[in-house]
Amino acid sequence: MLKELKHTPATARGRRRQHRRRSAVIATIALLLVLLLALAAALWYVWWTGQHAEVKVSKVQPAPTREVAPPKVADNAPVGVSISVLTSPLSAGSNASITIRTKPKAACSIIVTYDNSEKSRDSGLVPKMADEYGVVSWSWSVESNRTKGKWPIDITCAENGKSGYMRGELVIQ
Repeated sequence: MLKELKHTPATARGRRRQHRRRSAVIATIALLLVLLLALAAALWYVWWTGQHAEVKVSKVQPAPTREVAPPKVADNAPVGVSISVLTSPLSAGSNASITIRTKPKAACSIIVTYDNSEKSRDSGLVPKMADEYGVVSWSWSVESNRTKGKWPIDITCAENGKSGYMRGELVIQ
């Protein structure tokens, strides 16, 4: 008979267990009610602020742009030539490019000489005029049959009877 009464509400241990269960159920229900009330309050707040919101329309100001003015160069200034960018070294059959700086609006020509003093006839190596900032770029294809080595790139720019010259090296590996 004692085995049958063990851990039942008839014993002190059973009453404590039943009390803990009841307390846990009440605490869980209370927590759920608090969460439900908080959710209801949040939904009401969102609805209420949406009903009483002031709508203001404002024009978006464009970001100020900073314009870079072309450099002012005197007419009698000498014509200088400097290489800014050169794709070198490279392999035969790939594309090469060069960018130079010179006097704005100067007329520039380029000659790329390979072995046996043979000048490249690529269509990208035509005379060009420098832009208002003095920048000129050329791009060309290095023929796939070109031998490895260092080959000269001669650039000449002229304006108002004055000229400038620069020699660079194209390295084919």
